[in-house]
Amino acid sequence: MTTSVQRVQRMLAMVPYLQSNAGIPVTEVADAFGVSVAQVTKDLSLLMMTGVGEYHGDLIDIDVGALEEDGVVFLRDADFMTRPLAFSAREASALIVALRTLRDTATGDQLPAVDGALAKLEGEVGALAPVDVRLPPVDSRIKDTVLSAHAHGHRLHIVYATESRDRTTSRDVDPHKVFTTRGQLYVSGWCHLAEDTRTFRLDRITEATELDTPVAIRPSEASATVEAVFVPGPETPHAVLELSPEARWLIDEYGAEVIEERPDGSARIRLYGTDLAWLRRLVLRHATTVRVIEPTSLREDVSAQARAALDAYTGIVID
Repeated sequence: MTTSVQRVQRMLAMVPYLQSNAGIPVTEVADAFGVSVAQVTKDLSLLMMTGVGEYHGDLIDIDVGALEEDGVVFLRDADFMTRPLAFSAREASALIVALRTLRDTATGDQLPAVDGALAKLEGEVGALAPVDVRLPPVDSRIKDTVLSAHAHGHRLHIVYATESRDRTTSRDVDPHKVFTTRGQLYVSGWCHLAEDTRTFRLDRITEATELDTPVAIRPSEASATVEAVFVPGPETPHAVLELSPEARWLIDEYGAEVIEERPDGSARIRLYGTDLAWLRRLVLRHATTVRVIEPTSLREDVSAQARAALDAYTGIVID
């Protein structure tokens, strides 16, 4: 979700909140919405240009003097937003899917809240076709261990299979967050082996042990906050690829940057990877629908690998 969308949603919720809490300190508003006081002030400035018309009385009014001098918020002329926000059927369905997905990562004390919200939403949307959420299978013992360590603030010892390097490593991790994205379940936290924040797919954890050791590095102390599963940097290996229409799913699967869209459904993209070996394997797996444009070294490497594979079949006779 983009920052602009989050801001609009926050301000839509902020108006009825401020109407019900006249004179509330701006610091409490910031705490309630999980943003800084500076961000709340910016939101209020934008709200003053919002309304049903362009004249006084038609626009939302904020008592600027009370805000600047006393640090409290008084909001007026927003009676057009006194009605509670209502979900459309599409929005409610999206929330139901999100809650059912969340339920797979919820701990015991969180389940009643998730189930209660689901029951209310499903009661309102009941006429819609049921939605079934299916995530890739994860060993239940590993998932329970990860969730327990995260909930109790304990360190995890894991054995992790790294697909891009075809090897396993043993690591101690201070878990910060368990989340689902693109249909996969992840845990992010401080990896004591890498001495940095890392994100791990639960289906690639082959062993997990919750240690008695409390986490030493908490999210606020980590060198970086994980906002995405993979964040490329200036030195991250990447390739420019040509995709046929059949391979367009790779864009969403790997969060590729689209350089050019074509009317026939094909596309040119920039794809980042952990290393060039991973990019080479990806292209070879989809050789009939993906072609390397840049870098030249990767294009030549893929061609050589493909030629070697074809040569291996030369002279073989199949009865």
